[in-house]
Amino acid sequence: MEKKTLGKAQFRATRERCGISQQMMADHFGNKVLTVKRWEKPGEAEAPADVQAWLGHMLDLHIQAVEAALDAVDEMTETQGHAPSHVDLLYYRSQEHYDRYGRDKGDYSIVNARSREIAAILEAQGIEARFQYPEDDETGFQRLANTR
Repeated sequence: MEKKTLGKAQFRATRERCGISQQMMADHFGNKVLTVKRWEKPGEAEAPADVQAWLGHMLDLHIQAVEAALDAVDEMTETQGHAPSHVDLLYYRSQEHYDRYGRDKGDYSIVNARSREIAAILEAQGIEARFQYPEDDETGFQRLANTR
């Protein structure tokens, strides 16, 4: 089954939802940022199929990571018998910061986008989301990092 081509606005919204900048996308495919801008501009060329497929894959990974975090909150709720009053979410200040404190290789903006989406969903459920820089609480960070 062939995946549907994303419209220009949907392409951009998906890229932004996943925390992927135009520069990151251009670098990944060996293009200039102007090329990515054209893929998002009405009346210009569509993004090639391989780019569309990659973005679809990145969205799948994003959704899986968000769902895994929400599943962990559901497990906490079951174990405690009630929803937590708040959930701490890691947030990184820069790529250097993520390279130092992050568990896996990757881009900090992608991880931060996931944290923002998790926070929005939790807040809609009445659970406070608290963003934490890892260096603010090294012990707490280790606890959080080991739950991913």
